[in-house]
Amino acid sequence: MPDTEGLKPARLFLALWPQAPVRRRLAEEGRRLHTTLAGRPTRPETIHLTLVFIGGLARDRIPALQARLAGIEAAAFQIEFDRADCWRHNRVAFLAPSAMPVALLDLVGKLEGTLADLAIPFDRRPYQAHVTLLRKADCQKADPATGRVSDTPEWGAFRPIAWSAADYVLVESVSTPDGIRYDLIGRYALL
Repeated sequence: MPDTEGLKPARLFLALWPQAPVRRRLAEEGRRLHTTLAGRPTRPETIHLTLVFIGGLARDRIPALQARLAGIEAAAFQIEFDRADCWRHNRVAFLAPSAMPVALLDLVGKLEGTLADLAIPFDRRPYQAHVTLLRKADCQKADPATGRVSDTPEWGAFRPIAWSAADYVLVESVSTPDGIRYDLIGRYALL
């Protein structure tokens, strides 16, 4: 049920949000993965790269978070998604980079440091850049040794997707009767 009174904590995360051409390419690869692995595709309008998952945060704390995020200085960068994988433990199919840009790791570190300074809890698992394209995928069809889909003949040739990151966003995940909706509640430029 939507929180029309603004009383429930906001469910938040920080992410890179793709521009339309990159979003189209990611959605296209999601459709190709779906033909191989079945599963439930990510809706194109919700495709993103999570930087830090925050979870529930009291709404009265959001303005302080937004102010601190606006003061972060981090470099713009390009990331290349050049492999498709599938995690068997949670049946998620995704695209990932073979090489992690140093500027991406720097940004994630600065975001985590800011959250820690504000005493805002967040998911502290080691960072793994990936764009989820399918849930409930049949990961048994991926390479059994590596989990890679891009190494299987069924999936065919894969053209890497280059994503130029010029900003990042603060997103609220909102439950509605029609499913989850993502509301962008802050956008912050990279240098």
